[in-house]
Formats: sequence, structure tokens, C-alpha cells
Amino acid sequence: MSALPEHLRQAAAARTAAAEDKARRALRRLAAAREPVGFTAVAKAAGVSTDFLYRHPELRVQIERQRAKLRSSPHPSAADDEPVASSSADVRLLARKLEEERGARRREVAELHKALEVAQGENLELRRRLERYEPT
Repeated sequence: MSALPEHLRQAAAARTAAAEDKARRALRRLAAAREPVGFTAVAKAAGVSTDFLYRHPELRVQIERQRAKLRSSPHPSAADDEPVASSSADVRLLARKLEEERGARRREVAELHKALEVAQGENLELRRRLERYEPT
């Protein structure tokens, strides 16, 4: 197998360098905006693949470092907006409400199934009458 011509190697290197630059700029933008930083977010913002980011050790370290940094320092308004941690009583209350909703949806689905059966029976009866009908 022959090696790539020099002009193709240079073009590939230039594309890689441009993609690395786009990824670094996207990482800086996300960090400055205090948005969640992760491989997917950076890849989307930079227009590169996550595989590209994972394969570049320097970019990988920068993303992981920034992600850890944002996790350790909460967003300034996050403390004001987030509710206090849920107690087990709150969790039980929500679980009970969820079960009630599920029960209501199950009953609704059962009623709809019955209505569908009735409609299908009426449809069949009308088809049979139509088959028996002979125009004069």
C-alpha cells in the first residue's frame, strides 16, 4: 500500500488543526456561558464528532477538566432556584400520585378498548347489511 501524497497529508493535517481550533473555541464559549460541558455538547457546538474529541488527548483532558470545574462550583443562581433536597415523605407522595395517574390511564385505555370493540362490531354489522343490500 502506498503512502499518501504530501498534498493530501497537508490537507488532512490542516482539517485536523481547524477542527481542534473549533473544538477549543467551542469549549471556551460553553465555559464562559457556564453551560454544561461534555463531549457531546462540545462536539455539537464545534461541529465535530465526539469520536474526534475522544481521540485527541489534549482536548479530552481540557473537556474533562472543565466539566469537573463546573461540577465543583455551582451556578450562582442555582442555589436560589433549586428546591431543598427531597425528603422520603415527598418521594412517597410523588410515587403515590404517579401510581394514581397510572391507574387512571389504565382505566382510560380499557374504556377506549371497549369503545373500539363496539365500533368495530357496528362497522362489521354495517358491512354485512351493505353486502345483503341489492339495488333495484
